[in-house]
Amino acid sequence: MQTALTHGLAASGSILGNGLGLAGAPGFPRADICCLALKGISTGVVSFSNSPVYNNETHNYFSAANVVQPACVFSPETAEHVAYAVRIFNEANCSFSVRGGGHLPVPGSNGKNGAVLLVTSKLKTLDVRGKTARIGPGNTWTEVYRETDKVRKVILGGRIGTVGVGGLVLGGGISFQGPEHGFSCDTVVNFQVVTADGQIRNANTTSNPDLFWALKGGSNRFGIVTAFDMKMYPLSKVTGGTITYQYSSLPSVLGQVDIVHRRLESNPKASFFVNVMDAGDLGVGQFVEVVLYYGKPSTGFPAVFRPFLDIPGIIANTVSTKSYSELVPNGREGLPLGVFSHTWRSLTYERSAVVNRKIAGIFQEEVRKFREDRGSGLQPGAFTFAYEPYAASMLAASQKTGGNALGLDGRGGPLMLVLLTYSWINQTEFASRAAAVKTSVERMKRFALAENKHVDFVYLNAAAPDQDPFRSYGQANYRRLRDIRKMYDPKGVFSVLQAGGFHL
Repeated sequence: MQTALTHGLAASGSILGNGLGLAGAPGFPRADICCLALKGISTGVVSFSNSPVYNNETHNYFSAANVVQPACVFSPETAEHVAYAVRIFNEANCSFSVRGGGHLPVPGSNGKNGAVLLVTSKLKTLDVRGKTARIGPGNTWTEVYRETDKVRKVILGGRIGTVGVGGLVLGGGISFQGPEHGFSCDTVVNFQVVTADGQIRNANTTSNPDLFWALKGGSNRFGIVTAFDMKMYPLSKVTGGTITYQYSSLPSVLGQVDIVHRRLESNPKASFFVNVMDAGDLGVGQFVEVVLYYGKPSTGFPAVFRPFLDIPGIIANTVSTKSYSELVPNGREGLPLGVFSHTWRSLTYERSAVVNRKIAGIFQEEVRKFREDRGSGLQPGAFTFAYEPYAASMLAASQKTGGNALGLDGRGGPLMLVLLTYSWINQTEFASRAAAVKTSVERMKRFALAENKHVDFVYLNAAAPDQDPFRSYGQANYRRLRDIRKMYDPKGVFSVLQAGGFHL
């Protein structure tokens, strides 16, 4: 392997040496030179327009508005391939982007027209032997959970199976096991990462500890992670599922959300979130979902969730004892991967029943206004928002493993994340939809501020294009992240050459 890679790099170097003089000349942009150079690394790792691999990878996004036309698609098979690619990007000074699960619905966040698109689809290491698992960024959480089920263990990962491993963990990561163990990133014991100089490094508590801390919430600004070593926790069967209610039951559901949110502190094996769906334009209708998780088998309905079972208007109830991979949905019915465009925006505030209710009212008012303003020109789609509670125990658990970059420690008590999403059937209208979502969330924020409940924290994995997650981590953490980035990436490879992501 090493001999082949050395030969490939030599071939790439020859192409670069002959082609750099043409880079930027008509017909020879730098990205094309890099594509040719990457072909020297290994057979089949580079795909061009109209090939099956290119067509599949450039459309493999959660949001159709993210579809791109890159110069080529680079599909590395090893960490060494990634390291050589980063050296080529440095040498040729060409633009590139990295796509893992492709779940962040921010156009340009993980792909750019005319740049090299590095996809992690072939970085599929998945070894769940022992106390920790080694996971490649090309896996989805469904693939991970199917393997951990076999060894009766679990890893803190996504609550939707189609989400990719890399993006979730590097942005923090909210999981069903959060109240007991913290954010997903807090359970990483080692990152194998390619840094800006094209070196493969390990980042953990003893090797590159500053980089280790930065990667826990610092997203894609420090390197390309090629493997995550994550703790596993014993888990056989779980009790959970979804209770679906009539839309008219929303006030009653919200009446219980705050009660159950408080109960999470004394029930760390329990967690939940709430989805409010208005998809009448698609013929799906309006409804409310409460997704429940209890981290062990139960002979009956878990007592901590009993308030939700007593609400009238239940349409369906799938709560039962099952394997973990059966609990986690592999996508949302009616919103298949890559068909809809999405835009979202989030808000964080201290636990408050009053704010919960007001936010629901603002959502309904703004959706009604949006429909009226569009009239007959309204594109079919769905309007959703989710309540995602943070237990104080989840925030405190992060400190037990050395902390992370997010800046939350639980001293302010339990928090609530609200995520508002507009989805629609075409690839245009992103600007107008994003503006409408922003108007709604800004109204929600003003009310939370008036109630003295607003928290200036933006969860990166639920952020809008114009939000600033890194600054919301606090001034000290923001400065520390910038200092570490400068240390490992003084030339700005992952800030200038890499397209997408949030500015740091």
